[in-house]
Amino acid sequence: MARRKKRSERVLLLWNHVGEDEYEAIAERGPTELPWSPGRNATEVSTVQDEIDDISNALAVAGFRTRTVNVAEDIDTVIDAIRRFKPHVVFNLMEFFNDKAVQEAYIAGLYELLGVPYTGGGPLCLLTCQRKFRTKILLESQGVPTPAYVRVDALPVPRDHGLRYPLIVKPAREDASGGIHTASVVNDHDALVEQVRIVLEEHEQPALVERYVSGREIHVAILGNSPPQVLPMLEFEFEDNDDGGPQILSYEAKWDPMSPDFYALDVQVPPRRLPRRLGNRIEKIALAAYAITGCRDYARVDLRIDDDGNPFVLEVNPNPDLAHGTGFMLCAEKSGRTFQSTIVELVDMALSRGPSRLRSVPRTVTRNAKPRAPR
Repeated sequence: MARRKKRSERVLLLWNHVGEDEYEAIAERGPTELPWSPGRNATEVSTVQDEIDDISNALAVAGFRTRTVNVAEDIDTVIDAIRRFKPHVVFNLMEFFNDKAVQEAYIAGLYELLGVPYTGGGPLCLLTCQRKFRTKILLESQGVPTPAYVRVDALPVPRDHGLRYPLIVKPAREDASGGIHTASVVNDHDALVEQVRIVLEEHEQPALVERYVSGREIHVAILGNSPPQVLPMLEFEFEDNDDGGPQILSYEAKWDPMSPDFYALDVQVPPRRLPRRLGNRIEKIALAAYAITGCRDYARVDLRIDDDGNPFVLEVNPNPDLAHGTGFMLCAEKSGRTFQSTIVELVDMALSRGPSRLRSVPRTVTRNAKPRAPR
């Protein structure tokens, strides 16, 4: 790939990872036989470091001056990296800072306070979309269809919750399918109580209980701001379950290459046999959800289509995964973009919000946080 003429902009890639990357451990072991399928090896999955390297290389080839920093869980490292490199743009790849989803939004707020442009959603957008209950209220208020729901903050679970089975139980403040498993879909009150109990106790947050929509799952990648563009849509095609279980994008299906669920679906871009009228309606709904939740630069809107052809927004995901082969990148590449051109486009959108106005940054930050228990 030819290197572009050198640009003057400095791009700082900030990310945070603590401990061992499970995918690195799998790669180091070499071919690993799947215990449930003798003779078949687990699929190789790119690591977090692979994603960072790919993005950094794409920007370097495009001519940017780049630096990557894994800040782990140290706010001083974030500030020191910005102070030393003086970036024109921060490529924001921070997630679950201090192992808390809410602090991802606080890091974006820090960029705002320091006057440094950065890629992706702002603090309010990130906070909103991490609160599934709040997102659904906003969407409902603007006429965007989303499955009927209730929030349960404590046991006992009332029997007169007003929803019809089957239902799905989710942690109210997680993303990336965290806390969602095949058992999360329930058909009676006893199973509902058990799944709510698990969310309350293991995830230490309210449970979102919503109508389970059993139809097609469509993800809509959106890129840009003025105006945002809907990229070719993606559909997850589920294999028929021998046990008749629910067809959902569980945590295992999304992230665990040792699980049978990981191999029980195919990705199709664009969806097959999607009527044009329905596709247009999905696009309109996804763009409305993008705007209502305050997304910018890029996001992914996840929907389900019921048996009557009615689309419902499940979640809005600002700053989705940008690794090679992920849903967002598959959609971007299907639009005619390359991995590199998509990454550069995101940086240019952040630059368009104005030059860096880096304010005075202290060399150290006094922290009074209590020591964390070892994990």
